[in-house]
Amino acid sequence: MPRNAIANYKLVVSNHLHGESNQPPSENIISVSVDVSNITQAKGSLRVGFFREGNPFTGPKAKPDVFKVVPITAATTQQAVVGLPAGRYVIAVYHDLNDNGKLDKNMVGYPKEPFGFSKNFRPILSAPSFEDCAIEIKENSPQNRQKIKLID
Repeated sequence: MPRNAIANYKLVVSNHLHGESNQPPSENIISVSVDVSNITQAKGSLRVGFFREGNPFTGPKAKPDVFKVVPITAATTQQAVVGLPAGRYVIAVYHDLNDNGKLDKNMVGYPKEPFGFSKNFRPILSAPSFEDCAIEIKENSPQNRQKIKLID
């Protein structure tokens, strides 16, 4: 799959309201927690998306397999916890400062709101590939607890 220019990349995590989430049907569900740091403003919400291997997480067809919306009430590290079946995933998160349900971008398409990915991957000139950010979720794995630092 060719890498898209960052100007063309779209991070879609959720268009749902605060506190809502979707969960997969229960099939050996593993608890996964994501600690999101570098939150500098006490407003809006974090939108955390979990994309299973084979599901695009950038571009116009991006839709998370599981998502979590966490209201922000303090400029401190926040946590999202979801249940996932075992497998390979990318976690994509952004701080929706104005709670409009989308990642706002500047004129050249670079995000204006803080964002981040699993493995703390930092895109430079193009959107990341699945392999750049992929983590393996399985029973008793340290990767079931992720730390993501938002990029301003």
